[in-house]
Amino acid sequence: MKITLTIIISLLSFQFTIGQIATIQDPDGWTNVRKVADEKSEIIYKVHQGEVFWYSYEAIDEEKQWVHVYIDKEGHELEGFIHKSRLLLLDKAPEYSGKDFHFHYYLSAFNSINRDIVKTDGKWIVTIDGHQPWGIDGYPPHVQIDSISVKLNDKKIPIEKEDFQNLYEVKNSFKVIVSGSYFIVYQMNSDGAGAYYLAWVFDKNGLKQKLVGTII
Repeated sequence: MKITLTIIISLLSFQFTIGQIATIQDPDGWTNVRKVADEKSEIIYKVHQGEVFWYSYEAIDEEKQWVHVYIDKEGHELEGFIHKSRLLLLDKAPEYSGKDFHFHYYLSAFNSINRDIVKTDGKWIVTIDGHQPWGIDGYPPHVQIDSISVKLNDKKIPIEKEDFQNLYEVKNSFKVIVSGSYFIVYQMNSDGAGAYYLAWVFDKNGLKQKLVGTII
């Protein structure tokens, strides 16, 4: 499986290929990213609790102790290795079952009226309102997000339209994972062809990170 990815962290974005989503599990609250798969290798970055990133799913092997990861660093792709014991795969992470955190999409049928839709060959959609649309494969989307409701300890966390305006075919079916004081909302959305991974990271101060990746 090959993936084209876009990460958005603190309003910075970039693209690279191949991976699935993970965070860390480390009692220190952070984990070293090393240049090569060796505990004596140069430390090139520190991943902190609640931060999500991409890892090479092909590197998950019982005999291998290091996993290839891809992380945003000031808007640029950083590749390195994390020890497998410090990796928490979102697919396999325990799901949050408490009531302190609430997340919900308000959805409607896609409305093309007064939208700036750019197509190639007069057929395939490439941008909607100036943004690459996630979740479609050139065809018009079926479902759009009107707003998102997020609450933590009954405190409303605002989500701006710019954070979701290019996300389509979303559904209210997702997994919530807790990492320290962070809540991670994780899902895969699709219209059947344009599948993509989506992860939101929140704490009491608001949206900390969004990560989006399209399977191709």
